[in-house]
Amino acid sequence: MNEIILIDNTITQAPEYARKEVAALFPFADKSLSKLCEENENLLIFPHSIEKSDDRIADSSLFNLVNTEDSEKVRIVTGNIMGFIGIGNLQIKIKSRFDKGRDNYFLHYMLQKVMSFNFFDLNHNNEREDVFDFMMFMFPYYLKTALRQGIYREYRTFKHNDANVRGTLNFNKHISHNIPFVGNIAYSTREYCHDNSVTELIRHTIEFMRTKRYGEAVLNIDRETMDNVKCIMEHTQSYAKSERNYVISKNLRHKTHPYYTEYKPLILLCIQILRMEEVKFGETDDEICGILFDGAWLWEEYVNTILNQLGYTHPENKLKKEGIYLFSDIADDGKIHRSGVRYPDFYKEDIVLDAKYKRLGDYDKVSKVSRDDIHQVITYMTNLKASKGGFIAPLENKQVKVPTSHLKDSVAQLSIYGIEISKNTNSYSEFCLQMKENEDCFLQLLST
Repeated sequence: MNEIILIDNTITQAPEYARKEVAALFPFADKSLSKLCEENENLLIFPHSIEKSDDRIADSSLFNLVNTEDSEKVRIVTGNIMGFIGIGNLQIKIKSRFDKGRDNYFLHYMLQKVMSFNFFDLNHNNEREDVFDFMMFMFPYYLKTALRQGIYREYRTFKHNDANVRGTLNFNKHISHNIPFVGNIAYSTREYCHDNSVTELIRHTIEFMRTKRYGEAVLNIDRETMDNVKCIMEHTQSYAKSERNYVISKNLRHKTHPYYTEYKPLILLCIQILRMEEVKFGETDDEICGILFDGAWLWEEYVNTILNQLGYTHPENKLKKEGIYLFSDIADDGKIHRSGVRYPDFYKEDIVLDAKYKRLGDYDKVSKVSRDDIHQVITYMTNLKASKGGFIAPLENKQVKVPTSHLKDSVAQLSIYGIEISKNTNSYSEFCLQMKENEDCFLQLLST
């Protein structure tokens, strides 16, 4: 298997490759992520609600192939997406541009923090096992999210042959099984129950994970996960290991439900986990497989794991929670009508912060930040009557001084804060320790 290692956001420094080496990529280049997901069921992208992403990643491409002066070579241009994909015998790893060296420590660390698995050292020498571990580690997170909407229920048809008739008679079965008549009647019932193809799929995933490295530990990672696993097991009394392939096939047609919306990504993840040993990376040249992450989303969620302990509000756009309104008008009926809802990344008392997965470490002045980003934060500050605003970005070097600028004729100020991404570490555990120190430095600068 051939491997290509890329970094995200290679708009200006895209690497060159021989056309014949990357021929398998051409059918997938320049396609939107939403189109790729629609055409390839084994491609997982997080967050799963990419159509609702503020960054509109659904319309962006996974990569673009650009011609060069040499007709035999092309450039691979990447965007904000990180992760692992495979097409045929070609395996591609897209790293964060803030990570140094071959290892993908920064992506691993952010996922560890966001998904709340915190005591595993991934096998960086075996990429296939590495991706499989990623999927297992995300299972508790998406199981929790789904079960907060309740146990999935759907209608099932059950066939009976007894004396307790309570459904639709099945005459053909009755004639073939109950003559001479001994008191039983063949009938069927349609019941709204918890034991169905979806919960059975989750149960099969749980049982499969128990047989894998880290699997049992992942399922016991915290009390909520243990309770959720127990709940699924209690509601899947008809579980049978021999029916795994049948249960998978029942879930291949994506289910849509107006209420159980959070089950869709869980179903996709379960199928990917259960089929990992069969599918691996792209078994055919016309299929793309793997797992991908929006860098901007992941950075924002990672920053939230640091700021939430300080009482910062992190509005949820998708759930329409904790938003602020730009307009408040008095209608003809005398009632106040609010409109123009917006969702700042973080705010607390007298400060508004915006997470930016961008290179801001070299900026000595806030005025160098994108004008749209500046206008957005100033709008939030004005609405919330906050005197402080800022941007939080990954840094390649330690931040000694926080660049700060004051708004004209105002006491309000904007700053650029950063979290240094550790480099030159000999192991993942050492990387984690250094990141904890860097996070502490960030919090100290934020509080000054």
